Order: sequence, then structure tokens, then C-alpha cells
Amino acid sequence: MKLNIIDMDHSGNGIGKIDNKVIFVPKTITGDICDVEIIKSYKNYDIGRLKKIVNDSPNRINSLCPYYNICGGCNISNLDYDKQLEFKVNKVKNIFKKYLNIDIEPNVIDSNLKYNYRNKITYHNDKKLGLVSIDNDIVDIDKCLLVSDKVNDLYNKIKSSDISKIKKMVIKECDNGLILDILGDINIDNIKEECLSIYMNDKCVYKKEDGYIFINDIKYMVSNKSFFQVNTSNIYKLYDEIVKYGNFNKNDEVIDLYSGVGSISLYIAKYVKKVLGIEIINEAVVDANNNAKINNINNVSFICGDVSELADKNIHGNKIIVDPPRIGLDKHTISVINNSNINTLIYVSCDPMTLVRDIKSLSNYEIKVVSVIDMFPQTHHTECVCLLTLKN
Repeated sequence: MKLNIIDMDHSGNGIGKIDNKVIFVPKTITGDICDVEIIKSYKNYDIGRLKKIVNDSPNRINSLCPYYNICGGCNISNLDYDKQLEFKVNKVKNIFKKYLNIDIEPNVIDSNLKYNYRNKITYHNDKKLGLVSIDNDIVDIDKCLLVSDKVNDLYNKIKSSDISKIKKMVIKECDNGLILDILGDINIDNIKEECLSIYMNDKCVYKKEDGYIFINDIKYMVSNKSFFQVNTSNIYKLYDEIVKYGNFNKNDEVIDLYSGVGSISLYIAKYVKKVLGIEIINEAVVDANNNAKINNINNVSFICGDVSELADKNIHGNKIIVDPPRIGLDKHTISVINNSNINTLIYVSCDPMTLVRDIKSLSNYEIKVVSVIDMFPQTHHTECVCLLTLKN
């Protein structure tokens, strides 16, 4: 079936139409004319698979990755990087316009690295150890261009051994080496030299030294459970936007919801009077307190618990930062924030759809400015920082 790609959806899939029925085709871009087969059909739309590009879009480039057309990771590597940024900015603008009826012109901040930027990668095993394909199979790869050669080398060394008992494997790259986290079992004797630490089924089975990541002058310890933004080289750009929008001073008392290992709390500590971080994962709170000690930061404290359960008693101060998981804020927390009289709200989001949903519910606040920070080159994923202030 010949199909003209007339647009792209928010996930980076090409959109075409046959007899007024929408067809979504992964790995195609606006302007492509392609040969497509329908692999799934629904009442209002179809899912197509690209068989061949008949005529290239003028914006199409050849992806550097040999697995691009089958791997489920990168989905806009066939766009020049400037066009990737344009796609992401337009996506955010369209979402704000459609769901909030607001015209925005976001600040745009690019990524220092376009490839080799990820500090974390997850492999799955189904008779072969690799990445998940667009058809939810496993792609057996030689290397992923989003991670470093050091990560790829460890992956290949493990892949050449007995992988039959591995279910899932995560490799994290710190500034000083690699952390290996395995669900399942493997002989670790020949891979110890490549690792700072090795975890199997959440138990540390080998440790040479702690891993750490520096974000500007702050040192963060990293464990198998630590959550960090995956683009190490760009984290400081994201946090500098928070500092800029916070316009912090030494009288500020800041609440940091979903504080993780304290990365934002500790980064802003030198600008403010004090910070209280709230995080549900106990290991992350332990790491956060350790990170405060390592950096001799004494004006930050952390509470372990569910944000929605702790919101009533702990959301106070004069500025608040929220960096929730992809699902966004819960209704109770939104209600507490709405009634808190906290003047400045900085919302960090990895999903523009949940961001605008929550902004709509934060009815006592108004949008001042939005930034799009590219933390995920070659993919459709988009990070935003949004400044909201209390309405008069």
C-alpha cells in the first residue's frame, strides 16, 4: 500500500490517511512517500509497518544506527537534530494550545551530546539478550549508539557468556565506572574488572567502590536504585533552568516533591535558606542524606513517604518544586498545593500531556514561562520546566 505521510504524532510516528482513516507508521516522517502494510486494524485507525521508502521526505536523513528500523528505542533518528528540536517544541506548543488554549513560545535548550549520552540502559532476555523491538521482540545488537563504548563492551562480554538465567539487565554508567544490576543469575568472575559493583536480584554480590556522578560542583553517590536523569551531560542545564525560574534568595524555604536522591534539593541548597525533600523510596532517601553529608550541605532535610500522604503537613514555605513520575501529580497533592498560598511553583515534567493535565487542575496558578530541555536526543521524549505563580 502506497501512503503519503502528512504529519507526525507526539510519539514520533508518521501519520497518513487512506479513505479518511488514519494510519500510524513508525519510523516515517512528514513528507515521506512509502510502501506500508497494515499490521493492526482498529475502528478509527490502523497501525502500519514500513516496507520501503518510495520517495524520501526532504527532511529525512539516514539514521546512524543499523538497528533503527526494528529497535523500539530511538524513533526520530531519521530527522536532522535541528528538526528533532523543532518536532519537540511544536509538540509542546500544540499540547498547550489544544488542552489549555494557551499559545506559548518555549525556551529551547539543546543537548550537549546527540549520541553516547545515556547513563542507563536496560536489556531484556528472551533466548537472546538485547533491546525491545517495535514489535515487542528482542533485538540482538552489537552496540547501542546512545551509550558509551564502555557500556557496549560490558554488554558484549556478558552476551558471550551463559545468559540463560538472565531475565533483565541494567547497566548504569557513573563518572568513575559501571554498575551492573541483574534480575536472574550469572557467573560474575570474568566481569568484575569492568564493574564498580554488581547486583543480582537486588542483592549486592560484588563491590569495588561506590559510583558517583558530578553535576557541576555537587557529587552524588549512585547505587542500583538511584534515579538520575539519563543524560548526564545535560543535567546541569535542566537544574540551571530551575535555579533561574526559582529566582532563589537566602530567605527562601523550598519544598522539593519526589526528591529522589536529592539531586535538585542539593543543587539549589546554596541559593536558599532551607530545602525539604519528600521521596517514597527509602533507598533514595538514604542516598539523599549521604549525598548531603558528602557535600557538607546542612540546610537540606529529607522525609521518606508517599507525597500524597505527607502533603497536608509538609507543603509549606514559599517556593515548591515538583518533579513527579510520568503519571504526574495525584489529585490530593494538587488540592493541597492549590490551597497552600505558596507563590512560586516550578514543575519539572518528562511528559507534556500529564504536565498540562496537572496545570489545568492547578487552577490557583498561572503559567509564566516554559522551557523545553532536550534530555533524550534521537527519541520523541521531551523534558519541560514550567514556572507557575499564584494568581492575584
